[in-house]
Parts: sequence; C-alpha cells; structure tokens
Amino acid sequence: MTSPESDQTLAFLAKHLDAGASSTQIAALVGNVCAEFDLVLAPIVGKRGVAALFTRSLHISTKSHPWLYGSEGGAGGPPAELELTALRSAIALQAPPEAAAGGVAVLQNFSELLGKLVGHALTVRLLRTPWLTFMSGTTARDNTQ
Repeated sequence: MTSPESDQTLAFLAKHLDAGASSTQIAALVGNVCAEFDLVLAPIVGKRGVAALFTRSLHISTKSHPWLYGSEGGAGGPPAELELTALRSAIALQAPPEAAAGGVAVLQNFSELLGKLVGHALTVRLLRTPWLTFMSGTTARDNTQ
C-alpha cells in the first residue's frame, strides 16, 4: 500500500541524501518521527500497543533490510515501551542510501500496520501531526541527537 505520506517520505529522504545527510543524521530523523508516533498513539493504544506495532514493523522491515535484525529488542515479547536506541544505532551503521531505505521501510510498515488495524482514514488523522512535523522543513542535518 502506498500513500501520499510514503511518497513524501521517500522524496524527503532523497532530498536529504542529495544534500549530503549522513547516516547518523538520517537515524536521528527516523528516530524522531518514531518518537512522535509514540507521543500521538500512546494515549490511544498504550505504550505497549505502540511498542508492539513498532516491533512488528521492524520485523517486517528485516525482510528487505536484514541489518535491522536485532533492533527489535529481546525475545521476551514486545517491550513495555518504545525503545529507539537500537534502531538509531543500526541505521547509523549503514551507508546513507541504505540507512534512508531502511528507515523509510520502518516508517511505511508502521503506518501500514496501523492502517490495517484502524483503517486508512483514521491512520491519516492520527499520524497527521508527526508527518507534518517530519515534512515541515526540518532538515536531517538539524536532527543530530
């Protein structure tokens, strides 16, 4: 399923790659968007619900980006809350084009999973603020945490 958000995400990251964003900057940008998803969704589905969606989206993303394996967390089930340190580290270790592709895969899979659960229209409404923040012109270079 492609969406306007997915297309915009690809274009946004491509723009930053062309501008010379590093893998570390891309990792910070993707991590920030995931953290915003958590802020928006936790009051609705709980911290564990967000963490479960995130873990599943990472698992799906490892099929096309095996280097993401291990950023899913432990084998004891989904974590109690969203943990982004391993994801940021995994992305930062890749070459910028692969870092961007893996980050986009995680964001797209998260959005698609949420869409399957609650429907596309509600997903768009719920994730509107994080997507707008992501697309607002904050550059990957500004997101070095």
